[in-house]
Order: sequence, then structure tokens, then C-alpha cells
Amino acid sequence: MDKFIGFFRTVSYVLFTAALLWSYAYMVGQVTYRFDTQGNPIYAVDRNTYFFGALAIFILTNVVCSVFIQTLKKIKTTEDGSGLRNRSLKLDLVTWTKGFAGIVNLFFGLIMFFLGLMNLAESQQSKTLGFYVYLGPILIVVWFFYLAYLLGKSRS
Repeated sequence: MDKFIGFFRTVSYVLFTAALLWSYAYMVGQVTYRFDTQGNPIYAVDRNTYFFGALAIFILTNVVCSVFIQTLKKIKTTEDGSGLRNRSLKLDLVTWTKGFAGIVNLFFGLIMFFLGLMNLAESQQSKTLGFYVYLGPILIVVWFFYLAYLLGKSRS
């Protein structure tokens, strides 16, 4: 499972980068990120601010997850330890955090893809693609249920 989660996290880096570059390439001078009920733009931001802001949020999120993983790895454990001193719990939490970083990256990539579609002048069907924005929070909630399962699992 750890190898798959590591692969997924690596793929999520590529997907986020591709979505960010694709959406940035198709943006005009302003990026609209909020619309009224008739579909008229309400709020917009400069496309460079969009690009560097998204990149900063992505890097900050991944640095926090990496620091947390490194901190967990430094904890000395035994097979019969309690709490975080239990080796299997520590390894499960490291794997969970790697997966969480991958899911958050996927969520960010979906948002970039959706914003790119919303700002394309030729695309009128982009309003029906809101499902992809909701897919990220659904995956995050499911991943937290998996965390609850890991924490409730009996360890010996």
C-alpha cells in the first residue's frame, strides 16, 4: 500500500503541474473565480497572481505534509509500544499523510482545471463540470474516515 500511495502522490504532483500550466496558458489577463446567478463575472484576479498564488499554496501544503512525515519518521517505536510509539500505527500514519498530500494535490489540480475551463471563452459547457470541484472534498472526507479506521484499529 505504501508503494501505491507514494506513486499516487508523485502522479498528483504531475497532474497539478499540468493543470496549472494548462489553465494558465489559456487565461486572458484576468482570471474570474466567482460568478453571479446569471453567469456574469463578479470577482477576478490577475493571471500572474493566480499562477504564483496557486503555486505558493501547493508548495506550502506539500512542505507541511513532508515536514509532518519527517517528524513522524523520527519517532522511535517498538512493536508493542503505545500510541505513536507503536511501529504499525506510525507507519500507517506516514502512509496516510502521504495519501492525504496526494488527495489534496489532486483536489488542487481539479480546481485549476475547473477554473481554466470556466475562463475559456469558447467553453459554454464548463458550468456543468462543477462536479469535479466537489470530487476533491468528497475524497478528503473519505480519507479522514480512513484515518478514523486506522486510529480505531486494534494494535498488539
